[in-house]
Amino acid sequence: MLQRRLSTVLGLAVLGGCYSPPDGPPAIRSRGLETTQLVFQAVDAGTGSALSDAEMTVRYLVRAPIVFDAASVRRVPSIEPVEISHEVAEDTLILEIRLEAESYHGLDTVLSVVRGGSAGPMTMRMSRRLDRVGQGQPTQPEVAQGPSAGDPPDETPVAAGEDRTPLRAGDRAFNRGAWLEATEAYQGMPAPNDDMSEYGREYLAAKIRQGVAHINRSEFGRALEIFEETAEMSSPGPDAFLRLSEAQCAVGRSEEGRGTLAQLARARSRMTPAEQSNVSAMIAYRRGVCTHGEFERAETTRARVRSGAQATQELNAFVEGARGMSPVPQDVYNAVLDAERRVAEIRRLIGGGGGSGA
Repeated sequence: MLQRRLSTVLGLAVLGGCYSPPDGPPAIRSRGLETTQLVFQAVDAGTGSALSDAEMTVRYLVRAPIVFDAASVRRVPSIEPVEISHEVAEDTLILEIRLEAESYHGLDTVLSVVRGGSAGPMTMRMSRRLDRVGQGQPTQPEVAQGPSAGDPPDETPVAAGEDRTPLRAGDRAFNRGAWLEATEAYQGMPAPNDDMSEYGREYLAAKIRQGVAHINRSEFGRALEIFEETAEMSSPGPDAFLRLSEAQCAVGRSEEGRGTLAQLARARSRMTPAEQSNVSAMIAYRRGVCTHGEFERAETTRARVRSGAQATQELNAFVEGARGMSPVPQDVYNAVLDAERRVAEIRRLIGGGGGSGA
């Protein structure tokens, strides 16, 4: 499936010098039981008010501490706050939560509360499904305004079924950082008749931006669905697989995420040297980010120290290799800044100290 699609991967046209990856860590604690509570309220992301559906489904899984092995599925009134509480012995209660309502896209997120603490009420903004919006209940309208710098020009579609209006509206919103508006606009894009047509290539790029917008709204489940779709198109390109891996790791499917990166790595031989360099760097970065996610979800002290050490080593190796590129592509430069932030966070949380190779 993905392997077959990777055989037609298109390279990224990015300049960059050779990337060659060329490293550590330490202690935590535990105590007695204390009640730890989380309260949240779902609202319509477009209006900020209650959901239009009377009820919604709340699914959650306790990621930490593992001793609970707790999962729950509730059908609750959408206008009432939802409360989740557990007796916690470790430092943090970490919950993986999914909200579902008939007229809205599912919302996936991970929330944490310090042991003995109470967080909330938090606001969980759910994006309305355009295909479920009733007449007389409009979604946010597209604001009429002149194109800003960098916006693609509007074009009149030639082929039937290839209306670019939703795509262009999504691009304008994406360029402004209006993530909700972008996801709703992109949702209206008609699928291409031919993946390899001009519109098909534009559609693929827009679908990736749609997935990124969902990630920026912490809607990882929806992003995963979109990136799985793009990876199955005729010629998805490396970014589709890098993003697919990102979403897989974000929802806790780390082995699948690493598998996606491994398949992309095997396809590098069909890329130009510059493309190979950029893709190799981003594979190393995504691998380290995936391990950092395991560190954040670690359920025991041993797993926390192990995953923290591995993430630190992988992220440091990526940074070292990236600094040898000349010039450093912008996406790699941004990834270096993020990798350094993650390493600092790991060291702070597990006791600090330790340079590369420690």
